[in-house]
Amino acid sequence: MRRSLPVSLLLALLLLVSLPALPVAADTNYTVQPGDTLWSIASEHDVTVETVVAANDITNPDYIFSGQVLTIPTTGGSAPASAPSAPPAAQPAPATPDPRNVSAGPGSILAKRMVVSYYGNPYSGLMGVLGQLSKDELVAALKRRAAQYEAASGRPVQPAIHFIATVAQASAGSDGMYRARMPLEVAQEYAQLAANNDMLFILDIQFGRSTAQAEIPPWLPLLKEPHVHLAIDPEFDMWGSEQPGADLGHMMAYEVNYASDYLSNLVAQYNLPNKMLIVHQFTASMLPDKQNIQTNPNVDLVIDMDGFGYSSLKIQHYDWYVRDQAPQFAGIKLFLEHDPDLMTAADVMGLTPPPDLVIYQ
Repeated sequence: MRRSLPVSLLLALLLLVSLPALPVAADTNYTVQPGDTLWSIASEHDVTVETVVAANDITNPDYIFSGQVLTIPTTGGSAPASAPSAPPAAQPAPATPDPRNVSAGPGSILAKRMVVSYYGNPYSGLMGVLGQLSKDELVAALKRRAAQYEAASGRPVQPAIHFIATVAQASAGSDGMYRARMPLEVAQEYAQLAANNDMLFILDIQFGRSTAQAEIPPWLPLLKEPHVHLAIDPEFDMWGSEQPGADLGHMMAYEVNYASDYLSNLVAQYNLPNKMLIVHQFTASMLPDKQNIQTNPNVDLVIDMDGFGYSSLKIQHYDWYVRDQAPQFAGIKLFLEHDPDLMTAADVMGLTPPPDLVIYQ
């Protein structure tokens, strides 16, 4: 039975776009509406994504936003059958190697096996597949998906339930923090479901205007369990007057390092295997001082290439933020309903490097 939640849940899925240089003539203006993508706008106006991008001098290849006014050119033809390739000019500079980086310790999860997770929140099917399936369906689907990756990778694969535990909100709430924490007992239900089926459990936290120091410790009752791990989302880390959904967030290295240290201390205190720390990213601006993120032998640090779009663009962004910047462990998120040409397990394992974590939303 689907739950009913007395707060609004925010869904912010941002389309990955490219930046070719095609000079075209302008015609009409269009104001981007919630839920629009460049693909849907181009299709509605019978032009290509490339011509819309070029006509508007879009310099960020990652997303468009509600309220943005786009010029729709008079030429360009029908929408393309496949996404254009992204240009090298937009590629961010590789991160400078940090001598503080260390190898994963003997308790590492991802040094021994892959992890495949299903992401979402049980209160809303809009936030991901977790909210679209019953518990029995979720377990069965995850086991099937893990088997696909074992066949494609030759590695052991462990399924994981990926639960959005603190959800960014469009409204401030009583404390002005623009986030809502899910009931602990609901998270515990799904953590127990994972444990009962030899799966991992990932708590995903969206800070809103709050902080890592305020939002991570309340989940200690779960984080001290050996199968529970943590993800944090810079997209929803708001500074100053920024608001989720209206602004794209960003997270400084000190916040990531705080989360890593917190998890490392839990590993030492409770004699646990390593904790995974997953950091989502789909633009360079989301992690502005990424080179200062430190690794820890008690923590498996994963950079997850997030964002939906055509596989050619997802691969380009994976190359930018994972391959070229060499994080300790690699991750990618796939969108079951929003990736127009959903990558197969074989496609994913063909990436360089092959990801250690694959998230399905």
